[in-house]
Amino acid sequence: MARKHIIPAEATLFDWALLALIVAFGGSSFAFIRKAVETAPPSVVAAGRLWVAAILVYLLMRAAGRRLPPFFIRSGNNWRIRRSWIWMIAVGASGNVLPFYLFPWAQQHVESGLAGVYMAFMPIWTVGLAYFFAGENLTARKVGGFALGFIGVLILMGPEALKGVMTSSFLAQAGLLLATFLYGVSAVLSRRAPPIRPRVFASGMLIVAAVMAIPALVFTDLKQDEWSAASLLSIVFLGVFPTGINGVLIIMLIRRAGAGFMALSNYITPLWAVGLGAVMYHERLDWNVLIALAIILTGVAVSQRSPFSRKHKGAVETGDGLAGELEPMIDRMDAKGQTKI
Repeated sequence: MARKHIIPAEATLFDWALLALIVAFGGSSFAFIRKAVETAPPSVVAAGRLWVAAILVYLLMRAAGRRLPPFFIRSGNNWRIRRSWIWMIAVGASGNVLPFYLFPWAQQHVESGLAGVYMAFMPIWTVGLAYFFAGENLTARKVGGFALGFIGVLILMGPEALKGVMTSSFLAQAGLLLATFLYGVSAVLSRRAPPIRPRVFASGMLIVAAVMAIPALVFTDLKQDEWSAASLLSIVFLGVFPTGINGVLIIMLIRRAGAGFMALSNYITPLWAVGLGAVMYHERLDWNVLIALAIILTGVAVSQRSPFSRKHKGAVETGDGLAGELEPMIDRMDAKGQTKI
């Protein structure tokens, strides 16, 4: 029996609060990455933040009385990887490992403004993929709202960023597009995955990503004697908030309100990042920031109903309170060959 799509519920006020936290934590990552790479190689920053996040979320999961499922499950006379781990591996690789290396590599060959423009493609990929593979509606209202958000990001980054399209490395720009596409794939996979508690899912996903990040360190000149305390503290911050806590929040939000709604954070995050950069590094705020703010927020408002709207009837919320109890039943059925995804 094929698994049916479950239409996500309309976003509630709580979901908007989750989105705001994701934006706040995610937007802070740009400033702290800038500080971290001053003395630490990008591969060290990527692997370090993943290991900090994996350890933190694992401890949070265990403190809540949860545990990771066994990696293998017996099916007849054979042993195979448990289905939940296959999904966690797929999400960890597509959403954490590959983009974490593609973005730092590409940003060595393109300006940061152009990288920000390409990051705005992530919601577009996500909405399209969610429509075809996760059963999420694609209305004219949603398309119009996301188009406004994209225009707002273009205004925020300014015309100078767009000029880089013709002068920057084509391969690096293709890498940025691939990274944003993988973010979209990760969001939709998280939506399509079997119901697993967000803390358990995020813990397994981050452990997988942290292990996958190790081989890149073998080919990196670590230069440990050059690492500053500020860079190390920045790596810890990146692991705790933008990667660790946000990993749990993103899974919760995708399960509650859908991948498309979560992807809106990629339109709002640049605004937060610009504001934080102005506070931490005294960067100048130009007129285009206020115009972009107005357009992006208008796009967000157009694409969504009121945050006080009620949920769709029949929508199933696979949040932290429900998901864990269903997984053993799903795996038992899968072992008998009765369910497939």
